[in-house]
Amino acid sequence: MKVIKSEEELKEFIHDDNPMPPGVIDTSGYRNLGFDCGCGDTHGVNDPSIQQIANFRPVKVLFKCSSHYTKVRIKGIFSQTCVSEATWSISLSDEIVKKRGL
Repeated sequence: MKVIKSEEELKEFIHDDNPMPPGVIDTSGYRNLGFDCGCGDTHGVNDPSIQQIANFRPVKVLFKCSSHYTKVRIKGIFSQTCVSEATWSISLSDEIVKKRGL
């Protein structure tokens, strides 16, 4: 999993895929499928404490926990697994937003 630590890295990573609204990919069929989060814990894709922020093609989801954003690729047809592609802290996003006056 790539750990993003700077605004430049985050901008480059975000522009790699075209985001879609959350909920475009229905994760309810994945039940308790877990992924490794940047916070160090394993979360389930349908955990009520985890928020879906965006979806990407083919099957990628950006999740937000209490301290990190984590982009996950779900792969497999008959048996699914989650591959955490990248993560960054919420504080990095907050710094960027504050810096830009948004």
